[in-house]
Amino acid sequence: MARTVFSITAALFCALAGVAHGANDQASQASAAPEPAVIPGSYIAELQDSEDTGAFMTSLKSDLGQDNVSRRTELKSRLFNGVSFRLSDDLVRENDNSTVNRIANLPQVKRLWPVQIVPRPQTETKWTAAGVPTQPNSRHRRRQNTVPYPPHVQTQVDKLHARGLTGKGVRISIIDSGVDYLHPALGGCFGPGCIVSYGYDLVGDAYNGNNAPVPDQDPLDQCDGHGTHVAGIIGAQQDKVALTGSGLKGAAPGATLGMYRVFGCTGGSGTDVLIAAVTKAFEDGSDIITGSLGLTSGWSEDAFSVTVSRMVAAGVHVTFAAGNEVGGTEGMFGISAPSTGDGVLAISSYEASLAPTYDAAKGTVVYTREAVLSGSVSRFTSWGPNYELQLKPQFGAPGGQILSLWPTTLGGYAVNSGTSMATPLAAGVIALLIEARGKIAPGVVEKMLSSTAKPAPSFRLSDAGQWVLSDGLAPVVQQGAGLIQALDALESTITFDVPNLSLNDTDNFSGSTSFKVTNLGQEVATYNVSHSPALTASSLTSIYRNSAPDMSKAAAKVSFEPSTLTLAPGESAEVNMVVSPPTDHGFDPASLPMYSGWVTLNGTGSTGPVQSLSLPYFGLAGSMRNATVMAVNRMFMLDTANMRGSGLRDNVTFQLTAPSTRPEWAVDAGNATANVLVVGSMPVAYTWLVLGSPEVRIEVVPLEGPALADAKDNGLGVKVLGSVGAEFPIKYSRAAGTLTAWDGSLADGTWVPAGRYRLGISALKIMADRTKHSHIDDPVLFGLKKNIFLPTQ
Repeated sequence: MARTVFSITAALFCALAGVAHGANDQASQASAAPEPAVIPGSYIAELQDSEDTGAFMTSLKSDLGQDNVSRRTELKSRLFNGVSFRLSDDLVRENDNSTVNRIANLPQVKRLWPVQIVPRPQTETKWTAAGVPTQPNSRHRRRQNTVPYPPHVQTQVDKLHARGLTGKGVRISIIDSGVDYLHPALGGCFGPGCIVSYGYDLVGDAYNGNNAPVPDQDPLDQCDGHGTHVAGIIGAQQDKVALTGSGLKGAAPGATLGMYRVFGCTGGSGTDVLIAAVTKAFEDGSDIITGSLGLTSGWSEDAFSVTVSRMVAAGVHVTFAAGNEVGGTEGMFGISAPSTGDGVLAISSYEASLAPTYDAAKGTVVYTREAVLSGSVSRFTSWGPNYELQLKPQFGAPGGQILSLWPTTLGGYAVNSGTSMATPLAAGVIALLIEARGKIAPGVVEKMLSSTAKPAPSFRLSDAGQWVLSDGLAPVVQQGAGLIQALDALESTITFDVPNLSLNDTDNFSGSTSFKVTNLGQEVATYNVSHSPALTASSLTSIYRNSAPDMSKAAAKVSFEPSTLTLAPGESAEVNMVVSPPTDHGFDPASLPMYSGWVTLNGTGSTGPVQSLSLPYFGLAGSMRNATVMAVNRMFMLDTANMRGSGLRDNVTFQLTAPSTRPEWAVDAGNATANVLVVGSMPVAYTWLVLGSPEVRIEVVPLEGPALADAKDNGLGVKVLGSVGAEFPIKYSRAAGTLTAWDGSLADGTWVPAGRYRLGISALKIMADRTKHSHIDDPVLFGLKKNIFLPTQ
């Protein structure tokens, strides 16, 4: 656990005020909540399996008052027994801290999470086909059917279509913004017998993530387009597409689609709404659930990820977008939830081999080859792995410059880019495999697609400022196993016992691992085992987050025993793999270099070569437990009246509003001996995490006076009164800068009296043991001349 204590000390006293907690309103406006944002006072409670959600809500209302708590969403299924609720604004202002802690500790409650706001999916729209007739003529149909659709050629989907596979009989549920099922290429109808035959609108047009949803039975969307584009990638009917020369066709046009609308026409959505959507999709008998959405996380412990992981364990195939974060504030570990979840297939994006352009006058599409980055990993794809060092993403599909459907009211067709476009194509491929093979376990499909995926090169910025291909394969933690190859997956005659190998960090890797190979073919085959390295990438630059990881050609040294094996049909053999992490990568080990590559099997049978196979691996040439979590030299204190400043000046006194329960604490500011800030201005702690943390604390440390007698050791050798708010300690925080304003209250609902205090900030390191002081950095103390809170009795 890394610990930094802001010993900038400042004066706290309670000023006279007409409204008991007016300062809290200012806090909500001035402080920046940890990303992703939460809906104030709203929580998801997972209940004990035998607990009735209705009885739980009745009990809460009886305890807190009928008007102080309201049900948001029912979250009951075979896999998750829960409910989301919202506390009243009055209750949040008065004693949210103690109330939330009390609810979390109820015997009926397994876990309690805040409701997070999931941002609306952001994709890049290149063009829309406004003015195109919605119904194609017969001449167009003949020409349309002869044009190959480039994403299908890249992924061998066209070869499975040529065998008559369409995904028939497979139910695919889409979690998105709704769908324009009135589009002719989606059948023009909704309900039994239609292409989009089931689903639900959980929110309504006016929902924006902060207001109350208005659900109904109809998932129609004609105001956004994202969900329609996604649905078209899976289910577009080629003979109903009115774009001459496009070749546009769904990857699984015979599948039965369901749409669960979770976004209104603007804004985001709540995690409880998304959990309700995947729950309904699961209960409606979906074979595949896919979502082109998520929230930057890096962890697998949020409520959304936990829920979908359980669905995978129950036999449902789940694909979610890896995210489009690189080039912004993210970098390594920037993968989106719920694709971070166990067993969930996180999908990366590749550039299309051919880019579609549109002649509006002729209504014709022409495909042209991209000069440089054609077929490479897309620059916007979020990097893995997750913080538990599980491989993310798993593999990818074309997501750059993808032509698909768009609401008829907005043009009918559009070209979009994002992992949002890659994810439904992967879901469609899985549907084709299910149709061909029958019911297949999710883990088996992951191994089929991972072992046959095609690794692609990375990219770099040239000295001339142009994007060019790198001289090396993109890291596994960027692209996953590679670009999926549908036919190779279906015809695979050998298999590994695992989809990938995580070699962990240097603290937790012994230098060797093993895997098993099985011959699924009909003839004896001999396999040569070799190594294909990827570029090594750094996670950090100095102690700062590297949003575009630097790369090196340095690679691990890998050997195999045996390096050649001969297997009869159905026979298996174990291969031992010895790995020496690279030391010549040119990176400081503190930058957490991530090395990776592929174990490659090239086989020969009695009749000639047999199918090749590859197994992706990755490891960290450094120590997660010793890695810097907080950028302590960039952390400081502000006040809510001066949020643009560079830090508190010396000897300041805060005038906070007295709690209504202690009116005698209100005193005249004239008694202060230091610089007095305006009434209601609160101290703000700016915390900067360069890596995620399993637990972040901000605790109140008394320096003198009666409060010292009430302080207790926090387990780190520091005497504290408690946490600054109900959200602390924050569990499984992502890397981000956070502003936290303090109004003088503690997590248990009590208030501190006027006095001298400082705020202690600590972050548990990744893979660290919170009980071991050896995992705690020495405290870094900032200048003792400043005041966080001074007595003014």
